[in-house]
Amino acid sequence: MSSHRIKPGKEPKLRKIDTAGTPDWSDGREAGEARMLELNRELEELQELLYAEGKRRVLVVLQAMDTGGKDGVIRHVFDGVNPIGVRVASFKQPKEDVEAPVPTHCRYGASDCR
Repeated sequence: MSSHRIKPGKEPKLRKIDTAGTPDWSDGREAGEARMLELNRELEELQELLYAEGKRRVLVVLQAMDTGGKDGVIRHVFDGVNPIGVRVASFKQPKEDVEAPVPTHCRYGASDCR
């Protein structure tokens, strides 16, 4: 991800960013899919621990323009976790004085911000 960070005060050079590139991953597609499975199993275990503890929650906020891949990220990241413990909400641009609702009954909350 460091290759996509833009330092404060610098203008992003979007033309130089390869939108199909995977600069932080060089092990190929099969290894990437295997790693996703490993991470998904770990996420499932963590979800069980969060449920057992009953004190904490995780909020994931994704922000991108339309067709930015937010839905795909939610599907891939939360694939395999118990859907009862996940709430996905889509928010439009909020008004300045309105706070977005935060999931209170789920262990994971994924917000699809547009």
